[in-house]
Amino acid sequence: MLKWIYDLSYEELEKDIAHLYLPRFVADQVCRWLYEKNINDIACWSNISKKNRETLSQTYDIRLNKVLEVQADREGNRKYLIELKDKYKIEAVLIKEKKHFTMCISTQVGCALKCKFCATGRMGFKRNLSSGEILSQALLLKKDAAENSAPGQKEKINIVFMGMGEPLLNYENLSRALQLITSEKGIGISPRNITVSTAGILDGIKRLEKDFPRLKLSFSLNAPAAALREELMPISKKEKLDDILAYFRHTPRKHRVTFEYVLIKGVNDSLQDAEKTAALLRGIPCKINLIPYNPGGSGVNLESKVLLAAKRLNAPPREWGFETPAEPEVEAFCEYLHSRGYTVIIRWSKGREIKSACGQLATEI
Repeated sequence: MLKWIYDLSYEELEKDIAHLYLPRFVADQVCRWLYEKNINDIACWSNISKKNRETLSQTYDIRLNKVLEVQADREGNRKYLIELKDKYKIEAVLIKEKKHFTMCISTQVGCALKCKFCATGRMGFKRNLSSGEILSQALLLKKDAAENSAPGQKEKINIVFMGMGEPLLNYENLSRALQLITSEKGIGISPRNITVSTAGILDGIKRLEKDFPRLKLSFSLNAPAAALREELMPISKKEKLDDILAYFRHTPRKHRVTFEYVLIKGVNDSLQDAEKTAALLRGIPCKINLIPYNPGGSGVNLESKVLLAAKRLNAPPREWGFETPAEPEVEAFCEYLHSRGYTVIIRWSKGREIKSACGQLATEI
């Protein structure tokens, strides 16, 4: 069976090349074709001798994962349904900005965290992606971004690990993929243009910031009270919010932490919630992304109620229907945080019509 080349680190590829009795520089040539030029047809690798190309073709499978379907919206955002070798499927998203593209990459098939507002959590956890399966998404989307750019224009690319799964629960493979994504031997994307989003795996956060100090970190907050956050995000029962915030408050870093806050009508969008959020994050260099809830992805809506133990405001438990707050409520929440000195961005998510927005990624298994 051929070895899938994308699962290899640069160092492992170098060792393979030596064992094949090929010149050492062939490893660099292979990486340039795969990652810089994004050409995965060995016959096109013109600066490698025919004999060496034959050896490579008999050793490696260099096919990327298969794209089954691409959905595009009117703004140019694209969602990809990608089939893995074992027939599991994942989704990735290419977001068209004014002067750049943003890739939203998955790290797991499904997710074990079961956040109440997220479609991926309703899938359950199937398995981790390999480093090659993570890397393959970046290369597929990079190729598409190049094809959809203006002639002769090289578009800037950002990557966010905010797709399917919790990245820090697949740290080993995430790390291996990041090495090639950021390396000059690989895709060569600056760590400053990469964000890893987490629901809050503290040991993973510490490890990531030690191994990749220039990467940006995004933390899903979503509620200022621990009890409500535990209902929305069950992982918070294990990974305590106070411990995570204490780490953010007392650990120097090169970038401000981004706090993601999904606003859900009647659940966590009141001015009292805004006041508590402002107090909770005091002393942490940060910015806050407010994300009005994206309906339709998770199937949690007015017709499908989710029971939240509404311990907030000393109210008795009751059923909450998940709805998007009205724009005035979103603006009021934002303005309050602004008035307390925070940098706040409202992210009316792109791609909602093709279910590629925050919390909407899921596949039929």
